[in-house]
Amino acid sequence: MIWWQILLIILLIVFGAIVIRLSFNFDINRCLESRRKIKIEQLKNICPHCNIAYVGKNNFSYESFFSSRPGTINWRCSQCDLIVGSKEDVDSLMEPLQKDPTLFLERKKRFVKMARKLKLC
Repeated sequence: MIWWQILLIILLIVFGAIVIRLSFNFDINRCLESRRKIKIEQLKNICPHCNIAYVGKNNFSYESFFSSRPGTINWRCSQCDLIVGSKEDVDSLMEPLQKDPTLFLERKKRFVKMARKLKLC
């Protein structure tokens, strides 16, 4: 090979590297933010949407975190910001937890653990 051919090959490699770098720009902050949004959406599925309220000596009831703002028909969980459309949806979310208190305790534990990882509490 002649010296100008070697120089041309080196220039083409450098130019190709610059073009590839500009076309495949990876933003780590955008990637981390999208991952955080996905984790927050998963957190809404883990949330128990209620708390245990002790009524008497051996009696307890469930206190819902859902509330409806004035002027809207949607119900919003104050703990995880999940929005549902009606009171029937709220009741369907609460029903399995009211039947099985161990399920409530398990979901509450998972929710707190994941919220701490996301630094939400």
